[in-house]
Amino acid sequence: MKELDVIILTNTIDDAIYNMTKNAIKSLRDSSENDLFNIILVESNKANNYQYDVDIFLKPEEDFNYNVYLNKAVVHCSCDYSAVSNNDVLFHKGWWSKMKQAMISHNLDTASPKSPRMQVGIVTAAEMKHRYTPLNKIVEGYSVVVTFCGWFWAMKKEIREWLFPLDEQFSFFYQDNDIIMRLQEKNCRHALVAGSLVDHFGQSSHKILKDSGNYLKHTYSLEKKFVDKWKHKLS
Repeated sequence: MKELDVIILTNTIDDAIYNMTKNAIKSLRDSSENDLFNIILVESNKANNYQYDVDIFLKPEEDFNYNVYLNKAVVHCSCDYSAVSNNDVLFHKGWWSKMKQAMISHNLDTASPKSPRMQVGIVTAAEMKHRYTPLNKIVEGYSVVVTFCGWFWAMKKEIREWLFPLDEQFSFFYQDNDIIMRLQEKNCRHALVAGSLVDHFGQSSHKILKDSGNYLKHTYSLEKKFVDKWKHKLS
């Protein structure tokens, strides 16, 4: 029986991105002896013919927008737990059993794993604090990068049902910050489960946005929208 929906976004512009995404999916499949994962892949590149070992394969008509794509994917979720994942990751054996057990025993609503490898492009102090968290620790809190990882986070079904649809004005950057604010409003419990290991390489797709000329549109230009939306909480 499937236990976890895993939504993954990709923009397969070449063999390098294809192999990276394929390896992420394979490591997810191989991380458990049982077929526990309902894998939902959302593809930005409408012109390619690459094939993936997934349960649901979506190619939205809309141009890339992170939250639009997640909103389209979430209707295909059916498990008691759901997750949002980057495609520049590799899952370790048993990562899910450790995360699920922590969510149950600590009554967590959402959780993130630990990356035991250095993440490229992440603020050094936060990245190192995350990476060197002892494996036996369950660290509650919503500190971006340190405890809440936009590259992978899992949620209970009941959280998914009220959290979605996500705010589509956040097409990439600040969408995880927006999610954090919404979860905190509901007093949800989130933690880094340091014994749950998933390698995250970091910023593997940013060059695609830069080459397309849409980097600022989907990144730092969204800060104002986030501040305007949450200024009553941020001040």
